[in-house]
Amino acid sequence: MYFPRFLPGKAACGLCMLWVSLSASAVMQIPQPLTLNAALNWASEYNPTLRSARLRIQRLGGEAIHADVPVPSNPRLELEAGQRDQPNGSSTDIGIQLSQEFWIAGQGGLREDAATSRLGAARADYDFLAATTTARVRAAFLSVLVAEQAVNTAERVVDTNEQLETYARKRLDAGAGTRIESNAARLGLQRARAFAAAARDTATQARLELKDLLAIDPTRRLAIKGDLSFALLDMPARDRLLTRAVERRTDLQAAASRVIAARKELSLANREIIPNLTVFGFYREEAGGRDKGGSDITGGGVGFELPLLDRYEGERQIATADLAQAQLDQDNLQREVRLQVLSAISAYDAGRERADALSDAVLEAAESSLELTRRSFAAGKVGATAITSAQNNLFDVRRDYLDALGALVTAGTDLERATGGLLVMDSRGASQ
Repeated sequence: MYFPRFLPGKAACGLCMLWVSLSASAVMQIPQPLTLNAALNWASEYNPTLRSARLRIQRLGGEAIHADVPVPSNPRLELEAGQRDQPNGSSTDIGIQLSQEFWIAGQGGLREDAATSRLGAARADYDFLAATTTARVRAAFLSVLVAEQAVNTAERVVDTNEQLETYARKRLDAGAGTRIESNAARLGLQRARAFAAAARDTATQARLELKDLLAIDPTRRLAIKGDLSFALLDMPARDRLLTRAVERRTDLQAAASRVIAARKELSLANREIIPNLTVFGFYREEAGGRDKGGSDITGGGVGFELPLLDRYEGERQIATADLAQAQLDQDNLQREVRLQVLSAISAYDAGRERADALSDAVLEAAESSLELTRRSFAAGKVGATAITSAQNNLFDVRRDYLDALGALVTAGTDLERATGGLLVMDSRGASQ
């Protein structure tokens, strides 16, 4: 998002537009059913973190305006009057003095450069925050889809185990089954119901997280539209990807701008010991003016502080430390970006492989195995051990399948964030 240079005449208008924007979020209705693209667009306008960052840019824009002045202060006008007692009566002396303070060591330009760099850093930070928020919203949206699929699979598992438990109980009542078989079927049903309860809670938590990112009422009903058919990412070679990610990460640009600002502030601190120059001119009328035997005096002069007691050593030390910290932060971030990209690539490759290995077909095969076991049990061909084995296999496959989907979502969104939005794991159905 582009932020224009703030001008004093536009400040009131900017505040008005901000109020309108904030008010609009209270009355606009979020699109439903909500697609991924709609969620991302909504978050770009109303996400609280992004709105706070925009306000910070507005504040730093005001600081840049304050720094962009040609002189340290406004002109100073002084008026004076005094009563003069004389042998032949009293008279009034009147004086006027106009003074103006000036920088003489380039402090004004340094102040402006530092403030402009700080504003540029905030804008670059905002761009990266927007990319990060997009990744977080995408992850939250896809996590809702994963959680809903977990609920659906859990309910299917419950249905299958209910049929098995019902048949085992009827066999036991008819004297054809054993207590061991009935207990195994009942235990599997209770485990399935526990999985379903956990899946419903996970889905609720995922929806609440998405609503929080979208800044909507957590009690509001939110219909989600999308599926989990992920397109395979076409990633460039690792070295090229690292280079492009570093170029794209605007938080690195922000770190560089903060180093520039710190350098300017150090230069400014070093020049604080050079006093500002005050130029003044005055006019005085003594003893009532010339027509009454008095006199008029016109003159001028210059003045400056003597930097004897305060040598600004503390300011220089603070500015030196701030510059060193900004440079250290920049170095650390450059290393961290590369670490994040490499870690995200590895996690995505592993997540993609896991998701491909544990697909819908694998889960359906496990469900089919349990159904075949139920039929064999009904025909008297297998006993409690086969029932328990088939149930455990279905539970394990279901858990691994959903874990793989969740890991793929996490890895994909981590890769999106690490590359500054260069690589985006698209869910084809979720983004229509």
